[in-house]
Amino acid sequence: MHMSDELIAVLKKSKLFAGFDQGQLEQVISHLQPKSVTLKSGDRVYKRGNPADRCWLIQSGHLTVKRASLRTPFRTMIYHKGSVTGIQGLADPGSPRAVTMIAEDKVELIEITHEGIARMDKETQILLWRNTSRLLLRKLGACLSKESLD
Repeated sequence: MHMSDELIAVLKKSKLFAGFDQGQLEQVISHLQPKSVTLKSGDRVYKRGNPADRCWLIQSGHLTVKRASLRTPFRTMIYHKGSVTGIQGLADPGSPRAVTMIAEDKVELIEITHEGIARMDKETQILLWRNTSRLLLRKLGACLSKESLD
């Protein structure tokens, strides 16, 4: 399978795939079959209440989260190339999304579903789950910090 240099670059830059060697990245490509998605301003990446079944790596653009908060219903999220949104889709497939994520401008994403993880070798799966846990802990820490409770 031909892998685009851009896709490999985004995977390598993402904390979700930190520590993956070339063979493990090839497993990601063949088993998780990431695909490029382009959204225009106002498009939804996902909607609150929808079942989580995938996540996305940011290639470019800005996202706004719509929360169930009367004081601050909208919050622009700062993402960098390789950042992950919707990690719940890997960590807890089928659970309802807690927020709505909206493209603030043209956004280019790499979509990754949870399907196929079981086909990767055990070492690669363990590394993926370790990285997923680290990302979730960072997000939890941000949610619990004063700065995010505006």
